[in-house]
Amino acid sequence: MNIFELNQKYKNGELSGQTGDPELRRQEFSQLFMNLYENKVVYHERITRIIKLDKIELLPDRFNAIAIPYLLIEKGNRLDESYRHKSFELGASWKYLRLDGIVLSPYSSWLMWCDPNLVKQVEMLVLEKNFKKALDLTLNAM
Repeated sequence: MNIFELNQKYKNGELSGQTGDPELRRQEFSQLFMNLYENKVVYHERITRIIKLDKIELLPDRFNAIAIPYLLIEKGNRLDESYRHKSFELGASWKYLRLDGIVLSPYSSWLMWCDPNLVKQVEMLVLEKNFKKALDLTLNAM
């Protein structure tokens, strides 16, 4: 199941509330992590970039992964360089991970776009240095 099918299946907000059934969310969101484009997602926390997820763990209560920076969606600010190359641990409790349209987000401050077609399209735009259009498809579309 992809992110668009999840939105159609769960129109009553079962996956979009601040907290929810952790087993339902594990079952549905795990499928998204198993269907990534080359293990890449668009990720936003302070800066927006494409990251590769490594060592993805889909545990009963949460998911964990190592995030490896891949491509920065440049905005021309001072944060662009400071976070460009640092790998980091990423994860969230299923209970707090929610779907907001095409974005996954936990209760905390990060956003993740994981639809394979969208990520591939954003990757092509970033490689062409069309950062504005890449942001328009992701962060600016919210």
